[in-house]
Amino acid sequence: MAALITVPIEFDTYADIGPADRGDRWTITAKPVIPITLNPDWNLISRTIVPYIDQEDIFPGVGSQSGLGDILQSFFFSPAKPRNGIIMGAGSVFLFPTASDDLLGSKK
Repeated sequence: MAALITVPIEFDTYADIGPADRGDRWTITAKPVIPITLNPDWNLISRTIVPYIDQEDIFPGVGSQSGLGDILQSFFFSPAKPRNGIIMGAGSVFLFPTASDDLLGSKK
């Protein structure tokens, strides 16, 4: 099985959000997936989610914010070959508080 690196990019837009239903927000998210062969039986799959966010009037009186959101990093161990036609994985997920503005991240 050949390793295939993918870099999907997603664009989301939201209108009329927030407590006053007057906010707008758009997000561009890069989601690179990189499989790494550990040995003939196992792979390690890395998936990173990096959002860039632009929003305005989400909360009354705070104006607009634009910048990097929190980065989510996942690592999954997966068998290199399907068993009964199914490939499953198990792993960990890490949230990095990289938001460039407090209103763009979770503060965790």
